[in-house]
Amino acid sequence: MNNESWLWHLRFGHLNFQSLENLSKQNLVNGLPHIHHPDQLCETCIMGKNHRIPFVKEPGNAKFPLELVHTDVCGPMNISSIGGNKYFLTFIDDFSRKTWIYLLKSKDEVFHCFKIFKALVGRQSDRLIKMVHSDGGVSTSLMSSRGTVKNLGCSIT
Repeated sequence: MNNESWLWHLRFGHLNFQSLENLSKQNLVNGLPHIHHPDQLCETCIMGKNHRIPFVKEPGNAKFPLELVHTDVCGPMNISSIGGNKYFLTFIDDFSRKTWIYLLKSKDEVFHCFKIFKALVGRQSDRLIKMVHSDGGVSTSLMSSRGTVKNLGCSIT
């Protein structure tokens, strides 16, 4: 085994030895010596060619639209939007994965936006929201104090 061949294999980011031999034969790289194809295999190259088993897409917990809605507030952002918003509120339907986003100037607007969202989806789908899942942050304390948030998950996700 030629240690110099392995060194150049590593320098070129584990380039296959056939390509290294072609570069050497055609004198395309200054200082590249004659490369000998080793009989051994590069363990890193073998590991890099392994394929992972794809993740199985598990169905959500909801059996119909608006049975479970996930919500979270993100912010404050370092830079305000053009309208002066520093937060955003998301609602995600667990069944359809449809997402609604509301821009907020402050966290005080969370409950007001929730009321707007609840009325909107109620009119559009003739269904009521059964359960709202939240991380239990301060922004959802107002909703839970009014009996709206039924399910609190982890606060760190």
